[in-house]
Amino acid sequence: MASKDSKKATKALGRAKAEAQEAAAPRTPLGGPVWKILSVGTTLLATKVASDAAQKGWKLATGRNVPVKGDYERERTRDVVLFTALSSMAVATARVAVERGAASYYRRSTGHLPKALEDDKVSPEDVRAHRKLERRKARAAYRLQKAINRAGTR
Repeated sequence: MASKDSKKATKALGRAKAEAQEAAAPRTPLGGPVWKILSVGTTLLATKVASDAAQKGWKLATGRNVPVKGDYERERTRDVVLFTALSSMAVATARVAVERGAASYYRRSTGHLPKALEDDKVSPEDVRAHRKLERRKARAAYRLQKAINRAGTR
């Protein structure tokens, strides 16, 4: 019993420390607009660089120009689909990497994440509702399995 109490106290202490650090990090009214500018700017730059790299990589790998959507006489559908898929993956990867880097830079600079990226706190009511839903799902799965087993034995 004592170990449970000590674990609870340790968790409560950890939460209190995290909340104290969060409260100590000053928030300025300019934080939101600064994050938006940083996020949008880096995303645009990453998108441009990734799409240019995909185009140059296509030209280097195939020796042909980038397939143009809508040029049905000259380009094969396979090439258009393949290039679109590859360039989309490159752009998405670059955007995720740059956004994470921007968030890391923002955190190092200000001591906290931007408000747009902070996790919402889960209320106790939400936790209880989730547990209730999980119990109901488990009960329904049990009843379904029981019905399947009964039908199989007939």
